[in-house]
Amino acid sequence: MVETLAEKTETGNSLPRVLALDAARGLAVLGMFAVHVGPQGDMPGASWLTVFAGRSAALFAVLAGVSLALLSGGDRPYTGIAARRSVVRIASRAVLIALLGLALAQLHSGIGIMLILAYYGLYFLLALPLLRLSARTLAILAAAWAVAGPVASYLIRSHMDQNSFGGNPTFEMLTSWSGVREAVEMLVLTGGYPAITWMPFVLAGMALGRWGIRAARPLPLAATGAGLALLGYGGSWLLQHPFGGRAHLIDMLTGVLAGNDIPDLDPGKLVDAGSFGAPPTTSWWWLTVDTPHSGTPFEIVGAIGVAFLVIGVLLAVVPRAGILLRPLIAAGSCALSLYILQAMAVSVLVPIPDEEAIELPTGIHAPGWPLLALLALGSLTLATLWRSVFRRGPAEWLLHRITLGITNRVVPVDR
Repeated sequence: MVETLAEKTETGNSLPRVLALDAARGLAVLGMFAVHVGPQGDMPGASWLTVFAGRSAALFAVLAGVSLALLSGGDRPYTGIAARRSVVRIASRAVLIALLGLALAQLHSGIGIMLILAYYGLYFLLALPLLRLSARTLAILAAAWAVAGPVASYLIRSHMDQNSFGGNPTFEMLTSWSGVREAVEMLVLTGGYPAITWMPFVLAGMALGRWGIRAARPLPLAATGAGLALLGYGGSWLLQHPFGGRAHLIDMLTGVLAGNDIPDLDPGKLVDAGSFGAPPTTSWWWLTVDTPHSGTPFEIVGAIGVAFLVIGVLLAVVPRAGILLRPLIAAGSCALSLYILQAMAVSVLVPIPDEEAIELPTGIHAPGWPLLALLALGSLTLATLWRSVFRRGPAEWLLHRITLGITNRVVPVDR
């Protein structure tokens, strides 16, 4: 969501490769819709859409890292004035995107959507000191952070009273020091997309972008992604099943539920359920699960692998079938606009039920296939029509103009 990748400095034969990244972002947009408003629970088809849970957001974060690398020079990092301009441009984008995330958090709906934009702002700021690093160094840092981040999160949160609850930072939190502290804790440690466990996605994307999109070979990249996915999800399966991690967690939860007179909950389903940014701190075995948004090393590595696999496949497919994927590419180039549209649409279509009407209305006014089809097909159509006339999406254009103006004022080109 940083900027339309098709509008970077890449030209010539690399254009289909950059369009492939927009197609990947478009797929992430559809996955986001599926997770937020698609069939849930026991609804027909809900199990098929769980493949997007956690992975769509991770794909967004990896692509954001690629964009950061491209904004700072791609495979040839900027130096001098160009480097200073890229820092100002990224920093200004970080602040504006974070403010936009706080604004969207004011929209309330009957669906508890976790908004990632405020977290994105922090990711971009944390990435600023790393813009000059090489692809190899970024890859090593991403690997180290994928392991150390979850462990550090577990240790820190184990000493906190309320150590995992997801959610979105809001403007109201900024009105008091205690609120500011809560917002910072949420952004860094306890929120839905805490930086301590989500930065590896951005770093992995930066490594890919720094390697050079023109040098990215589709099949090796897809194979690397498949290997990482196998390492992450396969490693979790080994520790959870043959090594007994799942059995230990089920036994622990069974005792907790029995002690609290909650006999109807299935401990196995609780283990398999996705988290809200970080796993519980009641057992180290929680760090071996790979459930969506669990923030464990295995989930992080597996999701990075899926992102690389998707990008690699699309790098191979887009040059041959770009015309068929035009709506997906258009949606990816307008991802920020569609993200805003989704948040606004859901707040209108799925209102918070009052005390006497706990059940959400039927039809398009509740999570399910009708609402998912409305958002997905409507977004693909609108994005295709818009991009047939305009170069950028509306939100993308506004963000580009504002940040370019700030950059020109702070670091003039002729300086």
